[in-house]
Amino acid sequence: MIIRQGIDSKALLVTLIRNLPRLLLLAVAGAVLGSGLHLVLVLYQSGTAMFVAETEYYVDFADGRLEAKDYYNDFTWNDVIATDLILGRMMEELGASYDRAEVKQMITADILSDVRYLTITVKGRDEGEVAKVSAAFEHAIMVFADSKDEFDAIDKIEDNDIVREQPKWFAKRAALLGVAIFAGTGVFFVLLAFLAGDRFYTKTDVMKFLGLTVEGMLYRSGNQQSGRQERRLVDGILKLLKAHDKIYLLDASDGQDAALFVKRLAALHAGINCDALLPCEQYSTDENAVLLVVVPFGIVYREKITDEINNAVTHGGTIAGAVLTECDKRWSDMYYGRERA
Repeated sequence: MIIRQGIDSKALLVTLIRNLPRLLLLAVAGAVLGSGLHLVLVLYQSGTAMFVAETEYYVDFADGRLEAKDYYNDFTWNDVIATDLILGRMMEELGASYDRAEVKQMITADILSDVRYLTITVKGRDEGEVAKVSAAFEHAIMVFADSKDEFDAIDKIEDNDIVREQPKWFAKRAALLGVAIFAGTGVFFVLLAFLAGDRFYTKTDVMKFLGLTVEGMLYRSGNQQSGRQERRLVDGILKLLKAHDKIYLLDASDGQDAALFVKRLAALHAGINCDALLPCEQYSTDENAVLLVVVPFGIVYREKITDEINNAVTHGGTIAGAVLTECDKRWSDMYYGRERA
């Protein structure tokens, strides 16, 4: 098994930079999806919005009953409201068309600071029902105060109009969340693909993982006869052809990568007899020939080509080296420097 020996941080950085356009597209898609889902949620909330009536009461505790202030908090009030002393009286006023459990769910009591100020919120889907429940509560709470020694009175001091709840807009946050999720996921998969170590980006990768010398590189596009890497490749192949009658190309794609390599090489018009570059299926150990491993840039290839190399060596094949082909010209320019790529 081939073990990655450290991480090429420069290659990782260049890979991330080259993937920036895709990551930006993912970010835009995330923003659109996030804001779109938020819009759907807002439209749904608009269709199910509640009507709200908020009323504030002043609780006038009786003289000498100050201890009542200690236990009449918002939790206590919510419990008291659910009893027959208040809710029961409300149901008598509202009539049989109202469900007790539903009315109970509509009412919430809050003590925001001073225990003498009781805020009652009534929520419901029907504005008329909210108005009736709020009025019934007002009558019931005042009767309740008259029946308890700890109160002198409970008076309504502020009655806000019934309003329809407005959906909360957080489109910007939803868009930013979508950007973070999509772009973050994209970065994660780029890092995962690179750190897995099963792709070849540089000649050093080929030498490190396969233990083979690299004759040179060819690009997916933009190859030039005068290019530094192209000249090295041509010189290396010419030397091999000078020492051997034929070169058989070994790949892990049933000859497809090898055929594409020959096509790119022939387009250079560098004086190489491409007829001497043959598919590895025709290789014979009896002739004066060697194998040249064709390694494509940036795709999952390590395990597959390693298996092909091991199989060739097992059957007596001679591996002369490797070539790195279908390279990303811009990637190589950033990694090696434009003058050296």
